[in-house]
Amino acid sequence: MARPGLFRSIFGRVTMSALLVSLLSTLALFLVVRQIVDNDARAMLAREVDTDLAGLADIYVSAGREDLKARIADRFAVERQDGERVWYLLARDNGDRIAGNLTRWPRIAPNISEARFVTLADGERMFARATQLGPNMRLVVGRSDYRGQALLARLAVAFATAGALIAGLSLVAGHFAARRLRNRVEAVNATFAAVRAGHIEARVPGAGDSDELTELATNTNDMLDQVERLIEAQRAVSDQTAHEIRTPLMHLDTRILRAMEATRDDMLLQTLERSRAEIRSVVRLLDSLLDIAGTQAMRGDMRGLAEVSLSDIAENLADLYGASAEELGIGFHARIAPGIRLRADAMQMMRLMSNLLDNGFKYVPSGGSVSLQLSAGPRIIVEDDGDGIPAADRERIFERYVRLDGAADGGHGLGLALALAIAQRHGLTLHVEDAAPGARFVVQPEDES
Repeated sequence: MARPGLFRSIFGRVTMSALLVSLLSTLALFLVVRQIVDNDARAMLAREVDTDLAGLADIYVSAGREDLKARIADRFAVERQDGERVWYLLARDNGDRIAGNLTRWPRIAPNISEARFVTLADGERMFARATQLGPNMRLVVGRSDYRGQALLARLAVAFATAGALIAGLSLVAGHFAARRLRNRVEAVNATFAAVRAGHIEARVPGAGDSDELTELATNTNDMLDQVERLIEAQRAVSDQTAHEIRTPLMHLDTRILRAMEATRDDMLLQTLERSRAEIRSVVRLLDSLLDIAGTQAMRGDMRGLAEVSLSDIAENLADLYGASAEELGIGFHARIAPGIRLRADAMQMMRLMSNLLDNGFKYVPSGGSVSLQLSAGPRIIVEDDGDGIPAADRERIFERYVRLDGAADGGHGLGLALALAIAQRHGLTLHVEDAAPGARFVVQPEDES
């Protein structure tokens, strides 16, 4: 079974979820820190502006307007090392500039000493506070926020780098953790696959600490132990049942045979002979039912199987049925590829082919033909040119006790059921097709169906 894709795999989704959580956590932390830094930078700007404004207001109160203009001019003469820009505007109430480097009054209220960020006409942003110095005199002081913005930019770079590092570490850690979990789950899946392939003794190896997956492995092994015990118990019951039923029937057959030897009554002899025939029929029925049940119980169980030559089995059957076909006046053709091998029970594969051939000979009248084909795969085809099988019956004929009209003998309708059970035990399928005319039985691997 192919591995699911990244987003279909539970381990891939867990890894991606961990990555997403780490990235979202990093982003949330960045936003919180950014807000704190932005608030601190704004508070620092406010303190600088307020301190400068208070100093200039004291100068105006103590020394007058001209001294204030001189002190504002002094501010421009000082070169700031931090790269920040400063703005001043001393103006009348109508906005006429008296001193400073602002050409017009910004949208900020001096009568309430408003302080906020203001965007200037050239698009630059400043934090400013305005105040009313006296009748017909107002002052605004502003500072740029280069340091705060630079700090925020560095902070963004730092968090982006940390986020990338965290994402990488999360992916690596998630990959190794998911791979370890995947390997442990795949050990369970591999065990089930081995059991399906016939290795009923397969078990999940113990893994890791006492966690949920270890508990899963333990429960899986316990379940497989129980299944193996049930299979063995079924085999034992089947064998015991066969012995307990077959033995008295054979004893009864022996007593009938002795009775036949002791009598000279022709009618009684005929009755006893029919009784023996019915006993043998019951024994065959019992054997067939037990064969079907036992074969179905061993479906996928590879124990007791060995590499066998299907070509040799088919050749031997072809020789046997070829001789029978001549006596029945039926044409028989065999096309058997050499070297076809399969891990199988040789006797069961012979039973499979012979049951299909028996079915073909049973429903083909004298003058008809039957063919046996064996090719790589393996692919086994038994075809006849008889009346064929109606479409409605092509699945039903593999059920127990089903016999179509026109059968030439008094069988129990179990031959095809046993053939299907044998095919399934070996990982093969069996179906019937229209041969136009006649029927074509095809045996092939399950993955080719």
